[in-house]
Amino acid sequence: MASRKVQVRSKKDKELLLEYSWCLVETPSTENAWQPVDIVFRHIFSVNASDLLNSPEDIYIFDLGPQAAPQRFRPEAFGSHQAFRFFLQCLHAAAMSSSPRVAKLIVPLEKGYIVRSDIIPLRLRDSRYIETAVSFAGPFQSYTGCAIALSCDINLPTLFSMATAGLLLHHNVDFGLEPCLEALSLAVELDLENRLSFPWILPEPMHQKTLVLVDANSSNPEEGIGLYHAAKVLGINIVVLDNAGHWLEGPDYAYWREAFIPTRLTNPPEDDMADRIIESVEAYGKPVDGIITFADSFWPYIAQAASQVGLQTASPEAFRIATNKYFTSVFAGHQAYRASSLEEALKIVKIADIPYPLIVKPCDGWSSEGVSRVDNLDALTTAVQSIDTSRHGTEFVIEKYCDGPEVDINFVLLDGEVLFFEVCDDLPKSADINGPNIGSLHNFHELNSIYPSALPSQEIALLRNSFLETLLQLGLKDGVMHLEGRVEYSSVEYKMQNDSIDLSPRDTNSMTQRPMPWLIEINPRPLGMTGSQIIESTYGIDYWGLALLIAVRDKARVRALSQPFKHGPQYTCIMVFIPADFPISCQGIFDSEDICLDLVTRRPDLAKQISRCACFVKRDQKVAHPSSGRHTFLAYFNVFSRTGRKEALEFARQVRAEVRYSFV
Repeated sequence: MASRKVQVRSKKDKELLLEYSWCLVETPSTENAWQPVDIVFRHIFSVNASDLLNSPEDIYIFDLGPQAAPQRFRPEAFGSHQAFRFFLQCLHAAAMSSSPRVAKLIVPLEKGYIVRSDIIPLRLRDSRYIETAVSFAGPFQSYTGCAIALSCDINLPTLFSMATAGLLLHHNVDFGLEPCLEALSLAVELDLENRLSFPWILPEPMHQKTLVLVDANSSNPEEGIGLYHAAKVLGINIVVLDNAGHWLEGPDYAYWREAFIPTRLTNPPEDDMADRIIESVEAYGKPVDGIITFADSFWPYIAQAASQVGLQTASPEAFRIATNKYFTSVFAGHQAYRASSLEEALKIVKIADIPYPLIVKPCDGWSSEGVSRVDNLDALTTAVQSIDTSRHGTEFVIEKYCDGPEVDINFVLLDGEVLFFEVCDDLPKSADINGPNIGSLHNFHELNSIYPSALPSQEIALLRNSFLETLLQLGLKDGVMHLEGRVEYSSVEYKMQNDSIDLSPRDTNSMTQRPMPWLIEINPRPLGMTGSQIIESTYGIDYWGLALLIAVRDKARVRALSQPFKHGPQYTCIMVFIPADFPISCQGIFDSEDICLDLVTRRPDLAKQISRCACFVKRDQKVAHPSSGRHTFLAYFNVFSRTGRKEALEFARQVRAEVRYSFV
């Protein structure tokens, strides 16, 4: 199509601010459920192009056709605020580049309602072809399913107003050659087919749901945004029950929730917690579609309260077993013992004659806090004394240590059906590596988690079948379930090779028994917010959004959004944890700036291989030493490789080696 011009002028004095040419590029014919519209923008003239993004309300657009008279448009003509801002972003990108820039608009060809308003950006994270992906949709946005007739007189606002999202393509391609542009467009379409080959437009209308969230799930706004963002884009109203004075109670963050009902919550929970939940739900005074929590120890009380207000749930007893490490071990068939003091533990070890090494862990624990490997009586004393009883209570479990490869196993369940399942490898932790060495750390602080797992397919199937059977026997048939386990007598083991540790086949002579699944714990909720991000980018699945939808029984959207990329994980990704570890002689005062910003600034080559990262501590912050029983992460990096696991491990090794921080 012939080039046309577009001008941006000042609303105040009609001054010409920007001028560009634009044209449509013929895109490959596909049978996908969307129409791609490729637009090439070429910069001609600009004055202070960067200011446009700051005050879009002060401008208007002239679209100059090749024959027709110029048409004047206000921002509203683009259909949404997001669409107009993306249009300006494309112009700004073209002004900042010596080459033309290409934008691709996505026009739905299915009649119906968008499954989640940000579904396009969510599924396109870390696409090698996309610099920016912006959604123009709101929750429950409807579409006619009609294609755009790309005639010579069509204007830009019409194109943008009919699209659901816009993609700004990377510009590291020689745009001077038309075949290169066509090749790029085809590559993007193939990538979109992989990422969007699931029903993201549903035919049936969707309805606003209200979900009660017990415990706001975050102590500060930075930690909680992901959960509340998921609720917003899904059109779910959140009613928060938490202690008075929480940051969500005030007006600054009121837009994240429908209501905040002050409710006394303690952890460990008090016996009348279910009654208090019911009182708060009744105080809200409107119908609710579900009750949920992400605090494991609250689940039995959530189930009790939900059943009393007529909501579907698993039994309180099922959650009581799943969220108590001792009950879980016994249910799984382990030889496990429960104690509440060092004296009881010493007596159990003596009478039961349990062989070392042992595991000691609190019954009500999280983040592997208070979990210790025990190789002798002295270590048992240290392990018991390291449990922070103010956080985890006095009861703890004693059971044998399973030395097989450790894994995280995640299920998305609906009515007992597995909609999605994946396994990641948890590389050996300090207690696995150090073994019985005197003076070494014997805890289980996370170090590296690798997605997807490299376990043999037979052992992955063994884990899936065994752990699913356990969940269903408990009556846990719905939800996002995060389990941890090991493979006892696995056919692989961790070995050091070329400065990195990874799974390798075991000596067949040492394999005396068949691999067996070993369940460590059940968490009836997604893995932590930062951990779930790696699933989102690797597979295209948002566990937190699914957990909310399952809780309100929105089955159609649960099924749609549980479908991963068509061709599987887009890369190998490693979550590199940076735990707080420093000489015990230090005061524990963090004496550095942002760890992540420092690394990506010094090593831009490594920055290209980092999907997400975050620093959790600030200068002058007091940090607990690992020996205190608390596990504090200083930062994390999600490091990826499209080549394979070996390269990903090397990137992870370099990232860990490049981290700089100090304590005083």
